[in-house]
Amino acid sequence: MKVRVVVKRPFGNIELEGESLDEIVEGLQSFPEWLDVIDRLVLSATPQEETSSVEELLRGVVVTSKEGPLVTLPREKISDKEAIGLILYAGEPKAFEPKEVRRLLELSGRPSSGFGARLSEMKREGLVIKEDGAYRLSIIGRRWVEDLVKQLREGEG
Repeated sequence: MKVRVVVKRPFGNIELEGESLDEIVEGLQSFPEWLDVIDRLVLSATPQEETSSVEELLRGVVVTSKEGPLVTLPREKISDKEAIGLILYAGEPKAFEPKEVRRLLELSGRPSSGFGARLSEMKREGLVIKEDGAYRLSIIGRRWVEDLVKQLREGEG
């Protein structure tokens, strides 16, 4: 009996096929690592947005300082997870180590002892990719941040 599983991704479908359910389960266990590899390949092949359009999108939400991107929104407007997403988005294509994320959150007036848990949560949800101990947004994460900023802008008007 042939078994096939199709996983929908923002860039297309991924199909996993096997001779048995056990074979599919084995394939699915290594799937998160493969998704990271695929996301990295797609991101490297996708042209990054122009700096000016990123700055325009983030105007009034994030400022770029000599220290790095800083979130300007008050704590009650967005969660720590959303603040991390904004920092990673504004800092692209650079990947940030957890200590850098913590420092930028603190400089943004958002000290958070739970930021490491938020990064792990974001990785599990497919919003970030971890490479050599540093984090950056996945394709899904980029879209999530762009949608967040649009929602914040709609809430202003």
